[in-house]
Amino acid sequence: MDYRGEGTAEIAIFRPSSGLWAVRGLTRYYFGTSGDEPVPGYWRDGIAQPAIFRPSSGLWAVRGLTRMYFGSSDDIPVPGDYGGSGTWSPAIFRPSSGLWAVRGGTRAYFGSGDDLPLPGVYGGDGTDRVGIFRKRSGLWAVRGVSRVYFGSTADIPVAR
Repeated sequence: MDYRGEGTAEIAIFRPSSGLWAVRGLTRYYFGTSGDEPVPGYWRDGIAQPAIFRPSSGLWAVRGLTRMYFGSSDDIPVPGDYGGSGTWSPAIFRPSSGLWAVRGGTRAYFGSGDDLPLPGVYGGDGTDRVGIFRKRSGLWAVRGVSRVYFGSTADIPVAR
């Protein structure tokens, strides 16, 4: 992620035990706690901002910007720019039902409990799309775009 706004990604870490965020050569601060999942993103101005999703309560918090509740403990956070606005929105994938939900936006059913959610800009228009990887068959499926088989059960998909 680009934490400087210069068009180049920086190396960063989140340390759940202390809530430490460290962006190499730029900054360090404390935001979040044990049990939180890091969900940094482009939440407002094209510069990546740190954010957390707290599954125990459904809390989304973007450092210095906002706090909201969306999702539950069984959900996987999949934030992104699903509307093509240039800024990200909180979004979840619920494996038990295949639900994808974007806060204040769309809902769709795509995938199942064993699928790994992999949103990304697959259509070439700068808008994130719903995508999954199905380990048992190597299926990559992007809603409304494509389906292709690539990989096996031992592979870990790499996207974004």
